[in-house]
Amino acid sequence: MTGTMRDWLPRWLSERTPRERWLLGIGAAVLLVWVAVTLIWQPVQSRRHAASQQIALYDRALVALQMGSVPAAPAGPVDARALNAIVTEAASGFDLTIRRLEPEGERIRVTVDDAAFQTLVLWLEAMARDSALRATELDLSRRPAPGVVNATMVLER
Repeated sequence: MTGTMRDWLPRWLSERTPRERWLLGIGAAVLLVWVAVTLIWQPVQSRRHAASQQIALYDRALVALQMGSVPAAPAGPVDARALNAIVTEAASGFDLTIRRLEPEGERIRVTVDDAAFQTLVLWLEAMARDSALRATELDLSRRPAPGVVNATMVLER
């Protein structure tokens, strides 16, 4: 019985006409290409693109950290809006979750939860560049997820 089960495909194919065998061969080749693209090529390309974006984000964060001190005033005009509005708007642009804002004159204490470290660094760099708000105090605590922190900071003009 094993010999019979093993020989069924060649026997079945020999019963097909040459045109049916040719169509089955083309169908099998198309199926093989589709499987290769769907299960191998697309996931590899997707991971490669995600890694490329992550590397670009790390590079921008590294540049921001290496710049060290940021000039006291931005190149453009100083934003005259309330500190709450400036910080909230900038944080939403970086998808940061602000838990608490405490304005204190020309200073504001900001608490951010579950932020990616590199995103937080880029946000602080953007705040200094665009709104002349510099972090004068910064307290970071690691979260269980890699690269995620909670931060409490004081920003001032």
